[in-house]
Amino acid sequence: MDEAIEHAGNLLVSRGSVTPPYVEGMKQRERVVSTYLGNGVALPHGVNESKDFIRSTGIVVAQYPEGVDWGPGTAYLVVGLAAVGDDHVRVLSQLAEILQDTELCEELAQTGDADFVYDQLSAAPPDDD
Repeated sequence: MDEAIEHAGNLLVSRGSVTPPYVEGMKQRERVVSTYLGNGVALPHGVNESKDFIRSTGIVVAQYPEGVDWGPGTAYLVVGLAAVGDDHVRVLSQLAEILQDTELCEELAQTGDADFVYDQLSAAPPDDD
């Protein structure tokens, strides 16, 4: 699990969303509370104390076809998150809506189509009206 968190964190670093100390904040979060969401998805993100290391809101995705033991479950899709200000509430609620779909989660974890993953995770939430 730590390797998967480091991988996601380093992807956030390489895209410029965070500085390297944020990755340790992601590991600290996991020691406090699991970021496993269910449906084979984990959403590692930093603790509040690591917010100063965030430069911009960003999401990265890593697939693990063989799965990673994530405590309460096995993660096949690891979605690393860094969010500026209140963006995390919006991003988390949008992702939570999408990631409740078991079949979609399975497809996201197995597809080789990066555009499909991007399109699904960046889609606007459905209108509840």
